Amino acid sequence: MSIRFKANTSKILEGLVWIANRQPGVSFHCALKALFYADKGHLQEHGRPVFGDTYIKMSFGPVGSNAYDMLKSSDFLPPEVISAVAGALTMKRSGKVPMAYAKRTPRLNHFSESDIRCLENALESCISLGFNGRCEVTHQERAWVEAMANGEMDYAKIIDEDLPYREQLIAHLNETAMSIAL
Repeated sequence: MSIRFKANTSKILEGLVWIANRQPGVSFHCALKALFYADKGHLQEHGRPVFGDTYIKMSFGPVGSNAYDMLKSSDFLPPEVISAVAGALTMKRSGKVPMAYAKRTPRLNHFSESDIRCLENALESCISLGFNGRCEVTHQERAWVEAMANGEMDYAKIIDEDLPYREQLIAHLNETAMSIAL
């Protein structure tokens, strides 16, 4: 049985706004990988992800389904989410590279101190790696490697194999993931 969370779409949007505020013109690739690594880091350190998005194995690494739909202004999103995204972010292209710009400051009341710390660490790391480095690192993630192409990644496999309390964390998440407030 795969671990799933009830994604917090408001928090995902605020995470994208936070990233685009910190790094105006952030590429979709960098933003999406930062959200993934913030979720992974927080999950391993605090027993819950920051956002709980559903991560999909895509060619260039893990992609949060809700976050990507927001960046693309997908018709799959409810109208109120599309409207909230339109009021919060502007998307532009530089050649083939899609980028996001914040229209406003993030609503920080959505985040705990540990959420922000994990977001900061993830964004800093993703920026420093560059596109090729992010691809290389994410393509070594067990959850990405073992997922089917364009398939959902398993949160249990996102948790590092060498985490000392890995099995206890997975057992806890199997019982509580859908009821954890993100």
